[in-house]
Amino acid sequence: MKLNKVLAPFTVLMLGYSVFTVVSTLKEEQKWPTEDDNKSSGQSAPATSSKERSLLKESKGLMLTGISSKIPIAEDYRIIKAIPWTLSAVQSSYRASSAESACSLLESGTDVIQPLVECLEGSAGPLGRRCAFSIRLQLGKELGEGLPSVTRGIIEDYLKAHQLTVQPSFYHDEQGRLILSPLIRASFVRLDTPALASLAEPMIAKSIGELRTLGVYWNETEAFVPALCRTLILGFQYTLDVEGVAAKPNAQREYELVFLHVLKDASVSNPKLAVFATSDARTQFHLLEEINPESVEQLAAITADVRFADSKMMGMYPEAPVVTKVRHRALLTIPTDLVQAQIDGLGVGMEADFSEVLDEFYQRAMGQAQPIVTPSEPNEPADVQPTLEPTPDADAKP
Repeated sequence: MKLNKVLAPFTVLMLGYSVFTVVSTLKEEQKWPTEDDNKSSGQSAPATSSKERSLLKESKGLMLTGISSKIPIAEDYRIIKAIPWTLSAVQSSYRASSAESACSLLESGTDVIQPLVECLEGSAGPLGRRCAFSIRLQLGKELGEGLPSVTRGIIEDYLKAHQLTVQPSFYHDEQGRLILSPLIRASFVRLDTPALASLAEPMIAKSIGELRTLGVYWNETEAFVPALCRTLILGFQYTLDVEGVAAKPNAQREYELVFLHVLKDASVSNPKLAVFATSDARTQFHLLEEINPESVEQLAAITADVRFADSKMMGMYPEAPVVTKVRHRALLTIPTDLVQAQIDGLGVGMEADFSEVLDEFYQRAMGQAQPIVTPSEPNEPADVQPTLEPTPDADAKP
C-alpha cells in the first residue's frame, strides 16, 4: 500500500513528461506555420506531401460505403469480343460468368447517393457509386387470381411503394483515367424515403441476383486496359410467360442484355453513362431515358408485370415471380436486327465497333424531340411511367 502511494506521483510525472516530449517532437517535425506567421512572412501554407496526400485519399476512400477499395485490374474482367445476341450464346456467356459477378443489394440504411471522391493526381483509387437506372415491379392485370384478396392488396401496396436502383462503381488510375468496375450493386428503396436503402424481401434479393456482369466488350488487338473499357455487358435471367397450346400461361427461362456505356465526354468528375437494354427475348433494342445520378428521386426506366407461379402458407406468401410483360422508358427503340446490321457493316462494307455504334445511337437520340416507340406496337405506351406514389399502406409487406 505504501509502495503504491510512493509510485503514484512518480507515474503521473513520467506520463506528463512523455506527453510533453511527443507533442514537442511533432511540432518540431511538422513545423506547421500559424496564420500570423504566414501573413508576416508573406508565404502561403506548405504544400501537402505525397505521403499526406496518400493518407488523405485513403481516408476519403474509407468513407465510401457499398464499394470495394480494391481497384479493378485487367484480370478482374471477362473479355467479350462478340455480343451474345442468340439464346445459345447468351446462355453460354451467362453460365461462364461466376456467381461473384451477380448484382447484390446494398445493406439496409446505406446512403443511396454519395458524393464522388476527388481524384488526386498521381494516385489511383475509388470514386464512388452512381445511379444508372431503376427497375419497378408490379402485379399485372388479372395476374393475382388465386391469391387471397388481402394478400393481393398487400403485395400491390408493397410493390408500388418500392423500387430497385442499379448502381455501377467507378475508379480512377494514376493517370486520372476513369475505370468502370465489373461489380454492380443495387439499392432497394422506399419511394417515400429514397435516400436510404431499405430491407428487401428475400424474393427481391434473389431476383436482383439474376442480374450478372457477363463481361466487357473489347474487340481490340491490344491487351485489355480497364481505363479504356467503355461498354460493360450485363445479362438478366428471368422466367417469362409464353402462350401455350391451350392458351394457358407457360413459363420458360429467358435472357435480356443491358449495356452500361461510358460516353466519350465522361470524366472522373462526371462519369456519364448511357444505358441500353434489350427486350422481347433480345429482339428489341432500347436506349433508356437519361437520369440525374445525383438525385434520390429516380423514375423507373424498366417496369415489369409479374405473377407468382407458386405460394406457401396456404397461399398467403407468394413465390417464384414470373415476368409477363416489360415496359421501357426509352429515348430510342429499334429492332435488334438493325443494330446487328450496323455492326456487321451491311450496306457499308466494313464492320463497325460496337462501342462506336452505341455512340452513334446516343447522338441520334439526343437530336430527336420525341421518343421512338416500338414499331411492332405503335399504340403501346412503352414510354409511359406508371405512378410511383406510395399508398397509405406502404409499410405492409407480403
